[in-house]
Amino acid sequence: MSEIIEHLLAEAVTKGGLNQKQIAQIVMFRIFGNKSGFLHLENLRIGQIPATPISRNQLVKRDITSEKLLLQTTSLLGEPIGYTQESNGDLINNFFPHQSQSKSATSDSYDTELDLHTENAFHAVQPEHLVLLCLRQDPLKEAVTYITSIERILPHLTDDDISFFFTEPYNFLSDYSHTEKNCRIDVGQEQTVLYGDRSAPMFRFDPYFMVASSARGQAQLDKLRTIAWDVAQPVLLKARDMLIIDNRKTAHARSPFTARFDGTDRWIQRAFAISNQRFYTAKLGKQSRVFDLVTAL
Repeated sequence: MSEIIEHLLAEAVTKGGLNQKQIAQIVMFRIFGNKSGFLHLENLRIGQIPATPISRNQLVKRDITSEKLLLQTTSLLGEPIGYTQESNGDLINNFFPHQSQSKSATSDSYDTELDLHTENAFHAVQPEHLVLLCLRQDPLKEAVTYITSIERILPHLTDDDISFFFTEPYNFLSDYSHTEKNCRIDVGQEQTVLYGDRSAPMFRFDPYFMVASSARGQAQLDKLRTIAWDVAQPVLLKARDMLIIDNRKTAHARSPFTARFDGTDRWIQRAFAISNQRFYTAKLGKQSRVFDLVTAL
């Protein structure tokens, strides 16, 4: 299986479908970023898209144009990776409404808001970028992705707030489980919200999976969540749109939307990228594109 993946990746690098302008935009975003923390590309080649399935067992997609596009994009951002708890380690994750996930806070839900969160904030091998590719928009155009960046949040924080979030550890719970999502497992991952360079901090945020150690910590977390939502930017993804999110500088969310389960529902593909895979290989003593739960390096 790994040989097949590597062959597909090699083909995607040279024949992924991005033009020179788009490649330059992606590389510029990786190197320099922007205040919003995301890059929105439109009208990309995604190939022939079959009817949206209603379950994983019915997922059959023979045209791999969109998969090659995602792999080419993640290669420009660094290295494509997967996680064992995400689609059994697949490098490309497919999300569409599941009736069984009604009222659940998962990517397969549809009638529940997904709150602002940094992807895999609990994981020691946290993705630096995530890429969302819209294969089909929901028919009523209700689904909205929201992105909030630390650069837009910082002007609304006091110096004391910033110092607090650089020094106060929160317990980031894991949803890692082979049997269910959103199980909130305590893996002892105590981390600060802000880290790195104080003049240009990085940001990890996932209120549903964060536990404060004091009343002040909870009050500060509630304040930060309010500010984060106040400055969040909405993005309405259409078919053939790609959204590249800087996962070390942002949190993202998704509004609820209506599902029909008739083949016309919203279908999103997602991929992750890191830029320092050899560092993780050296630390973990294992070379792989797919990571199990890692809490310390």
